[in-house]
Amino acid sequence: MRYSLAAAALASVVLSVAAEDHLILVGAGGNLVFSPSNISAAVGDTISFQFQGKNHSVTQSTFANPCEIQTTPAQGIDSDFQFVDPTATQLPQWSFTVNNASSPLWFFCKQTVPASHCQKGMVFSVNAVESGPKNFAAYQALAMGNAAAAPPSGAGGAASSIASDAGGAVGAATSAAGGVIAGATNAAGGAASVIESAGAAAATDAANALTAAGGAINSLVNGANPTGGANSTNPNSGARVGGSAMTLVAAVGLAAGLLL
Repeated sequence: MRYSLAAAALASVVLSVAAEDHLILVGAGGNLVFSPSNISAAVGDTISFQFQGKNHSVTQSTFANPCEIQTTPAQGIDSDFQFVDPTATQLPQWSFTVNNASSPLWFFCKQTVPASHCQKGMVFSVNAVESGPKNFAAYQALAMGNAAAAPPSGAGGAASSIASDAGGAVGAATSAAGGVIAGATNAAGGAASVIESAGAAAATDAANALTAAGGAINSLVNGANPTGGANSTNPNSGARVGGSAMTLVAAVGLAAGLLL
């Protein structure tokens, strides 16, 4: 029995000697920070927060919701607001004892006036595993709304997939539009070519008509009796002149129609 009592007393002394008191400065220098911002602590250690300015709190949260007080599996601990008068000679202090060191503890300042201190990065952690995805930097990034620095999530992956699909759809639509425009351009070029060919054919027909008209005029001039006049003895001269005149009229009319 004496041995048991001695062993218990010795264990108590060892634990009391081994326990450490960690001092955390809250808002030092007027900055929105806990100093230091992440520590390692053992069961039995005391963590003391000294409030050095303004009006801050030490409020427990979860990793997933850095700026909200923890409600499960138990209500998070909270120092509530600790206002520090600029002329104060003694600084307020609040502490708690670590009773479970198997998982990290997460804390933030719940002050939101004039802006959210948590979203400005004023957070603190105990026993965060720096080599894992849920480290202090990732926790602070989540608090500040910096999703790019936070661990990837299913929602993030889905958003990335949607963005990729949207990009592919835009690319396909752009390609299709380019094909339609190219087709329309080619069709317009073909139509212009047809119109140009038709115009060239019409010009050729007009030139031929003018040539025919010139021939008719020449025939008229050559067919008339240059010396006979009205008293010409050539019985066919009148008929020849009349026929040539009709040919001339027809040729000129054809030429005019083609030109129009």
